[in-house]
Amino acid sequence: MATVVKVTATGRGIASNRIKGTGTEPKNIGWGTGTTAPVDGDTALETPAAESKVVGTSSVQTTTTADDTYRVVGTLTSASTQTISEAGLFNDADTLFTRGTFTGISLDNGDSIQFTIEAQAVAPA
Repeated sequence: MATVVKVTATGRGIASNRIKGTGTEPKNIGWGTGTTAPVDGDTALETPAAESKVVGTSSVQTTTTADDTYRVVGTLTSASTQTISEAGLFNDADTLFTRGTFTGISLDNGDSIQFTIEAQAVAPA
């Protein structure tokens, strides 16, 4: 589970474009070894790992109200020994939608992590 997650400023731009019917769906998952908590101005992972992003499977889920959560599930496989501590969701143009950091997960070559990344639309208070 991510310790800190942020839908970035560029991510909100993706959401606005999708509502308008333009842009591409953010369903590409990347990972890295960065540990700095995400901030609004992030445009990339802090320290991307060498592996290519994977195209996840997207769906719409219900968390609080009907169809309020966008979910992407995908699995990345490590090509080396490394500790993964961040993940992000990108559109086809490699624009960052959301970034999260978490306690590092040590991997050996060939180990995998399946990520489930969710973005919930929340009504204003």
